Amino acid sequence: MDNKIFQELVHAYHENKLAHAFLIETNDKEKCYQTVIQFLKVLNCAEEFKDNCTSCNLCHLFDTNALPSLLTIYPDGQNIKKEQILELKRAFQTKPVFSKYNMYVIMDAENLNSSSANTMLKFLEEPEEYIIGFFITNNKENVIDTIKSRCQILLDYYDVDEMGDIPLEYQEMALHYALELETTHEDTLLYNKDTLLPFIKDKKSAFWLFKSLLELYENLYYASLHISELKEQNEGFRFLLKKDSNYFLKKIHVIMEILDELNYNLNISLVLDRFVLEEGE
Repeated sequence: MDNKIFQELVHAYHENKLAHAFLIETNDKEKCYQTVIQFLKVLNCAEEFKDNCTSCNLCHLFDTNALPSLLTIYPDGQNIKKEQILELKRAFQTKPVFSKYNMYVIMDAENLNSSSANTMLKFLEEPEEYIIGFFITNNKENVIDTIKSRCQILLDYYDVDEMGDIPLEYQEMALHYALELETTHEDTLLYNKDTLLPFIKDKKSAFWLFKSLLELYENLYYASLHISELKEQNEGFRFLLKKDSNYFLKKIHVIMEILDELNYNLNISLVLDRFVLEEGE
């Protein structure tokens, strides 16, 4: 695996400089989780680790989520609850049998509340030699300070073009959004807050929205050059075809800049508002 974070963790392991807890900010939590699992296979391998190894059962236990010494915690409802952390602590009272480490991964770490975060502190302040943990979030600034300050922080960004096919719901959302932008300029910042932000919560969903907008405005650009080729799905934008093709090129340029910016900027609200402001200039 050539992932930068994976290589950094492996290097720290071989240099005997591995921290006991990591907070990873990422734009794709599921890919990040798989990267962490791949590293944990290396960390616990009794031999020289190889992909698709069949010489032992450890990788199979990882892949089937059957390894007792690996616990992954997701929010229970809106929050990660104190009871979930207490269960983790009970499970790790003994040393692991099938692996070198007891391992935990806290997904959506920003959903730790004050009670569950305080329960985690013993793991973080008095770390056992055979315990290692990972906190995964899409915005480290939303993680409680008592957790953040006790972890080594890593950034794990993936190229947005690797994020898969766009779900239909985001294509439809982009159509409604573009119509809102083109017809009701004075209300679009409010539209961002009230209509979009409840659905555009992370970088992947923002990517899908802006990728859909890019495809839409590219269609309109080509339609402005060849009006007979206007796609049926964009009939509602026929009134825009009176505009010069440079009008659409400007919008395409702004969207492409934002898609690139999504590799670094995790404040979705600011990204949406920037699009409205630049799009209206």
